[in-house]
Formats: sequence, C-alpha cells, structure tokens
Amino acid sequence: MEIKNAKVYTEKGIFEERSVCTADGLIAGASTDGVIIDGAGCYLSPGLIDIHFHGCMGHDFCDGSAEAIEAMACYEASRGITAMIPATMTLGREELLHICGTAAAYSSEKGAVLCGIYLEGPFVSRQRLGAQNGDYVRTPDVGFFQELQEASRQMIRLLAIAPELPGAEKLIRELKDEVVLSVAHTAADYEQAMRAF
Repeated sequence: MEIKNAKVYTEKGIFEERSVCTADGLIAGASTDGVIIDGAGCYLSPGLIDIHFHGCMGHDFCDGSAEAIEAMACYEASRGITAMIPATMTLGREELLHICGTAAAYSSEKGAVLCGIYLEGPFVSRQRLGAQNGDYVRTPDVGFFQELQEASRQMIRLLAIAPELPGAEKLIRELKDEVVLSVAHTAADYEQAMRAF
C-alpha cells in the first residue's frame, strides 16, 4: 500500500507532506500490492502508546476481565493508540493478583496491544492518595511486587512509588533495572525525591 499526500510525522519532529509505503504490514521502501490511498488533508504518525489510563467505554482495567481489556483496547485503537499500559488502583492483594493474572492470560487480535501494566499503588503516600484507596496502601515490599510480577508474567512495566516511605529506597535499588519507577502519589520533599532519582 502507498499513502500519498499525507502530512507525515518525521524524524525531525515535524509534519511534512510525503508518501509512505507498506509491504506485508510493515513500512517499506516501496509498495508491493499496488494499493494507493490519497491522504491529502490527513496526518500520518506512528501509533501512540498510552502509558497511564484506568479505563474507558464503561470498563476499567481493575474490572479484571478480558472483556474489559478488549473493550478498552478497541477504543484506544480507534483513537490512534496502538499499544497500551493501563493502570491499576491501590487495591487488596487478591484483587491485584487477579488483575495481573487476567492481563497475563489476555490474548486478542483486536485493538491496541496490551504491552504492560502500570502498578499505580499500593506503595503510595496516605497524604497524597488522590483517588487511591487508603485501606490498601502498603509499605514498599519487593517480595509483594515480585509476587505480582510473577502473576502478570513480567508485564508490570511501570511502578508508582512514594520515595519517603520506609523500604522505598531498598525497593528502588532492587527494582531499578526491572521496571520503570515513577515518583507518584508522594509527599516526598526535594531531598527525598532527588535521592530516589
């Protein structure tokens, strides 16, 4: 396929009118099937990756069901998002294990690709809960994180952490090469945050 006349997002970080060809579903130097699409007036960019959202279309990632994930994935794809990393809430152990297990077992050709999990809690500050449930806040615990990571088959890609909590520094040191750590829902002061970074 060849898409002509579209404003293409380039490696320069700007949109330029260009043609883009695909072959066997991948961007290629030339089209092999003869299909031509006029993209005049349209923008063409790489698919977006949504790394923090909880739900949409009446579903939430914490519903813990394949149906919820698929509905979210289809909506995301309809908006140009080709990969997603939905976020959990601060919930109890069994609920988080179930959500992680559901994500690990999820398989669908529909919509955006589920490429990870953002574990937003339970290692957050009670002072900065936002919409998180304070009943399930936990002290940072590498063992608990590893239990969730195993249940998810290594799908946890992002982890929210309040670095002022007891045990946070140990968790950061041990997990820094395994997961992207996000200072979030925190009451940390400047020195605590800088030590975490």
